[in-house]
Amino acid sequence: MKNFYWAGSEMPQGQSYARLIIQNKITPKTNLLPSEHEESEGEELTSDEKNSYASYLASIIYDYQLKYVSIFLLTFLSMLKFDFAYAQETTKSEIVPLQIGQKVPEEFWTKEHLFYINCDTVRKSLEEHKGKMVVLDFWMTGCMPCLLHQKEINRFKEKYPDELYIVMINSLKTKENYKKIHSFASSDRYKSLNLGMLNSIIEDNYLQMMFPYRSYPSYFWINESGILQTHTYRNLLDPNYQPPFILNK
Repeated sequence: MKNFYWAGSEMPQGQSYARLIIQNKITPKTNLLPSEHEESEGEELTSDEKNSYASYLASIIYDYQLKYVSIFLLTFLSMLKFDFAYAQETTKSEIVPLQIGQKVPEEFWTKEHLFYINCDTVRKSLEEHKGKMVVLDFWMTGCMPCLLHQKEINRFKEKYPDELYIVMINSLKTKENYKKIHSFASSDRYKSLNLGMLNSIIEDNYLQMMFPYRSYPSYFWINESGILQTHTYRNLLDPNYQPPFILNK
């Protein structure tokens, strides 16, 4: 088939090979030409044979195109997934854990957080409390001391509203989302503590990365100048609490 090209390539085996492909691949159960009418190697293919052969080549080309398109899509999706993961890792790396004595970045005040307030949610920042003593109170629903300490903490909130701001924070590491926290805040267990309406930042990731901790409760104390002064696992806002380094007399 010197003058028959498909997809830019010539079949060097000739017409007899083309007929063999047609008979074996396209119509394996039906001979295109009866054996008593077999054509010699130099004869032209019939119109039906040419059409069948063209269909066969077209199917091969389609299979190759489908294969390469699939490879391209898989490669593209893999690159997209890598870029997304890299972007997440880059975002995480930008949040540097704060050390004692360091000042919080400006973003700490301006970034909006998801607050659970009075059985509803609202997004707002901590900017209105800039210039106060700010205490970050990390908690989880399974931590009873986290909740019992709120009674004493609430007394200080009421006594020093202009100088002190204490915010409860339930971070993503607790694996407690809005649904679970709302269910907890509506439970008899929480109501029996007489703590009033639950007010807390929920589903937090930003603060837990800037202020890493390992147990509950955890308190981070930021002074009026925005400097992280200390990190404690004990609520210091308790008039009945006496530090262990002070001897009783």
